[in-house]
Amino acid sequence: AILAKLAFGTTVPVETIPCMGITNVSVVDFAYAKSMGCTIKLIGTAVRQSKFGEHDGALSVYVSPKLVPNDHLLASATGCGNAVAVDSANLGTASYTGPGAGRYPTANSIVADVMRVANDTCPILPFPLESSDIEIDNDYASAFYIRISFRDGLGIVRNVGELAESQGVSIHSILQQPISDRLAADTVVTTEACRLSQVQALCALIEKEDYSLGSPVLMPLISEY
Repeated sequence: AILAKLAFGTTVPVETIPCMGITNVSVVDFAYAKSMGCTIKLIGTAVRQSKFGEHDGALSVYVSPKLVPNDHLLASATGCGNAVAVDSANLGTASYTGPGAGRYPTANSIVADVMRVANDTCPILPFPLESSDIEIDNDYASAFYIRISFRDGLGIVRNVGELAESQGVSIHSILQQPISDRLAADTVVTTEACRLSQVQALCALIEKEDYSLGSPVLMPLISEY
């Protein structure tokens, strides 16, 4: 919500923002991410979708673990470090990095804010932009990573493909490590760009299948395709 207000001047109610944590992310996901030349980062995103031109549509705001290519600037944020990437039409991509946690960085920020209040040097308008004409649509579009835990059997890939087609989801790739335990295996499907609601509906259908061992793990991913 803060990113959206700073970048676009639009107030987004916090309760409307889709948020996914890292609870379901496991070492298996990092292994698949590594095979794809990626890592996994928890990222807050505020982006305008494209309607008639480039990024001229509705505003989408969400928080989720995301697959990030190793050569992307956000992949370099480690430990207590934070990174912000800003994409703009004229500037391209600009990055801002620095410590975002720890006793000294936190204390420095708090004391600096207290001093600004005491010295009456706070900005009059903390959010200089103000816009009320941007539509908010948090059913965002992205390519997605879906990890399916399953009991091995015949026709699973075919079934997943049919379910994806039923929800209008186009599969980009299917990844699978050699199966060592046929009662508990994993496979990964990556999609082309589609809506969050479409992928959630697909995962709900997969979870109901006899071969499924639980709800699939899904994450948006940064991709060039």
